[in-house]
Amino acid sequence: MTLRFALAFLVSLTACNAINTGTTPIDAAAPLDATPDVPRLDVNVPEIVADSGCPAPVRITPASLPATGFLAPIRAFFRRAVDGDTVHFAIPITGEIDVRMLWVNTEESHAADPRNNTVFGVQTANWAMAVMPMVAEYQLAFQADPARPGQPMLDMYGRRLALVFADGELWQTRLVRDGWSAYYTDFGCAPAPLHQALLNAEAEARANHRGIWAPMHPTDYAEVFTRWISTRCRPNPFRAQPYCM
Repeated sequence: MTLRFALAFLVSLTACNAINTGTTPIDAAAPLDATPDVPRLDVNVPEIVADSGCPAPVRITPASLPATGFLAPIRAFFRRAVDGDTVHFAIPITGEIDVRMLWVNTEESHAADPRNNTVFGVQTANWAMAVMPMVAEYQLAFQADPARPGQPMLDMYGRRLALVFADGELWQTRLVRDGWSAYYTDFGCAPAPLHQALLNAEAEARANHRGIWAPMHPTDYAEVFTRWISTRCRPNPFRAQPYCM
């Protein structure tokens, strides 16, 4: 046996042992991954492993919209996701528009002050860019501007405030149910039936430790909720207020 062959044999044997045991010197020296758990990308709804005490969120479709408060849904085409709650779509006649999703608020990935960006915010933006193009059809229901009949409500950045429907179902429900965002109520709660669907989605995500609800998630959502919940239109789970009675 030549020296070169003997060395090759030893290297091959070491590699096989590393594969069989599942450990390598690199693995042994590597620190534990401290980033929060990220929901899986290959399923629509994560497997439920714990009972939230609430019913599963009802399916919200364009036909579920309240009679007032929104413009008629229109077909839209995905262009790109800025982050988890802000997306560029193209719509007929107008072309490309910037949409801010109502009643969700994901962590930052492109904040004006980079110190406000988070690892989970970047993960959320990457997830949105990976998953949203897979949807076959989008519809947008813009929040109506009472001061401009027939026109969409805009936020302070000029983005259109909207409900987003992906293949006929409310996308915001998925964001909350999968743990990418809590139910955001800083500007008031959603009307029925959206309100209860988003509450039940949040209850399910929290009970199953998804996304922002994962143990050791670095963002302090107890503090966040003190800022987001300005009225009693929804419970605060950090104050032992139940989601469902």
